[in-house]
Amino acid sequence: MTVSLDVSGGIAVIRIGEPSDTVLPDLRALLPMAAGARAVVLPVDAGLCSIDIKRLVRVSAAEREALAAAVRGVRDEVANLPVPVVAAIGGSPYGEVAELAMACDLRVLSSDAALGWVTDSRVTGGQVLVARRVTADEALRTGLVDRVVPPSAVLRTALELANECKSTQAGRKSCRIVAP
Repeated sequence: MTVSLDVSGGIAVIRIGEPSDTVLPDLRALLPMAAGARAVVLPVDAGLCSIDIKRLVRVSAAEREALAAAVRGVRDEVANLPVPVVAAIGGSPYGEVAELAMACDLRVLSSDAALGWVTDSRVTGGQVLVARRVTADEALRTGLVDRVVPPSAVLRTALELANECKSTQAGRKSCRIVAP
C-alpha cells in the first residue's frame, strides 16, 4: 500500500508514498479510519500531484474522465469528513488534485509551489489542455491558502494548524485560524 495512516496526539496524518495506480483507492479506504481523529493532515505532494499532469497527456479522454471522477470522489469524501482536514501542499497540484486540496478546511502551501486548474478546450476542431497557474503569493493573497511557508516547514505548519482545530460533539467541525 502506498498510503498509510499515522495517528499521534489525536491528529491523523495520511502519508502517501510513491505514485501508483492504487493511491486513490488506498486513500479512500483510509479516510473512514482518519475520521476518528481530532483532525487530519493530508499531504498533497508528489504522490498525489503526479496523478494529473503525467496521466492527462498520455490517456484517452475516457480514461481522463475516469481518473478525474475518482479524484472528485476522494475530494467529496475529504470535504465530508466530520473532523477538520488540513492540506500540507508540498507539490504543485493541478486539476482535480488542486480541488482536493481546496476541499480541505485549511491549506498550507510550500513557498516554491503553485496551484493550477486544467481544463479541456476545443480550439479549431482539436482538443487542448489549458492551465491556470496560481503562485504561492497569489494563493495566500486571494485566500486560497491559509499559510505559505518554506518547503521544509509545510508538514510541521500543517500539524500546528491541525492541533488548533477541534471537532465538536455535534458532528460539526471547526478550525480556529490564528493570524501568522
